[in-house]
Amino acid sequence: MKVAVMNFSGNVGKTMVAGQLLKPRIAGARMFSIESINAGADADGVEVEKMRGRKFGDLMNELIPLDAAIVDVGASNVEPFLNLMQQYNGSQEEFDYFVVPVVKEKKVQADTINTIRALQNLGIKKKRILMVFNRVDMEEEVTDEFAPMFGLAKSEQSFTAHEKAVIYANEVFERLKAVGKSVSEITADKTDYRARLREAKDEDEKAMCVRMVALKRLAITANKNLDDVYATLF
Repeated sequence: MKVAVMNFSGNVGKTMVAGQLLKPRIAGARMFSIESINAGADADGVEVEKMRGRKFGDLMNELIPLDAAIVDVGASNVEPFLNLMQQYNGSQEEFDYFVVPVVKEKKVQADTINTIRALQNLGIKKKRILMVFNRVDMEEEVTDEFAPMFGLAKSEQSFTAHEKAVIYANEVFERLKAVGKSVSEITADKTDYRARLREAKDEDEKAMCVRMVALKRLAITANKNLDDVYATLF
């Protein structure tokens, strides 16, 4: 499976979706980061291959022989990426899905609508454009917070918006940057940090063990959420 993650708006969690939601669940996927301004997924401990949006032809040459890939398109590169996709006629068919993360800020939702319409103009069908609702508080009702998105999905039938495709706000994603690991790596870590804490000889090691106990608790919750979102999308 090959997936492109994009939105004209920045700061919606594209890199998190690519690196934390998709990469651990798409077997053998190579990940490409098309970014010229902000740090890519490598900042979150995920190995990527960086490529500028204008090197679209090179990207296509890399993707064609692959069975699985994730392309994280930074906001500053979405427009040239889509323009080049139009020039390389039919290149949109190289992707099975286009995942569009969105957060609840109104301007972001407006940019997201423009992203959906740009994809629609390339002839990409509803079932291949998947929306992910990101940074949603547990007590919030997603259909209320993202009413314009659900309204558009119903009226235009141009993309897929599922009310269960929700990534809940979790401080683990920020904490992970300090340890350079993914959610899946933390949950797979079998170290008994409580036992290690009891045996720790210095304060630094004790503090690290305490941090890891809390991080693993947060990661388990986040990983279950990501599993549910992935199952909903695909």
